Amino acid sequence: MRAESHGKFYQWGINVAWNTTGSSASGATPSGSWNTSTYPADWNTHPCPEGYRLPTNTEFQNLINSSTVSRGGGWSSSDYGYIKFTSGSNSVEFPAVGYRPTSGSLNTPGYEGDYWSSVARSSGNAYYLYFSSGGLSMRSSNKQYGFSVRCVR
Repeated sequence: MRAESHGKFYQWGINVAWNTTGSSASGATPSGSWNTSTYPADWNTHPCPEGYRLPTNTEFQNLINSSTVSRGGGWSSSDYGYIKFTSGSNSVEFPAVGYRPTSGSLNTPGYEGDYWSSVARSSGNAYYLYFSSGGLSMRSSNKQYGFSVRCVR
């Protein structure tokens, strides 16, 4: 799978998409500025199409708890890893596209996946799904980081 097909990164609560390729966020903006200093208290408007929304941290945790988890890919910058959740005949995959920290640089593409939930933990942090070739958990992080999103119905 080509890196360009892995979607975009979003800072929590900000509906401006940033690319998942390139070494920095500079020039990658469709509009707005990277690393703004203020973030909303909730993500009441989100980048999902109509009829879809971002999952909560509890929904992500339920997915982890109720699914068989498998990993694929090479877990490298040239052969991105991914995690697959399977429950019965249903499955969903998440590519490990990395993230953009407050500097805007691209970190761990192919090695790590980070997906925002819709739930803030505090004024500066929010919950997200984290995974790597050997890890899987719910965590919280700085809202200024650029993570992927996965919309659900």
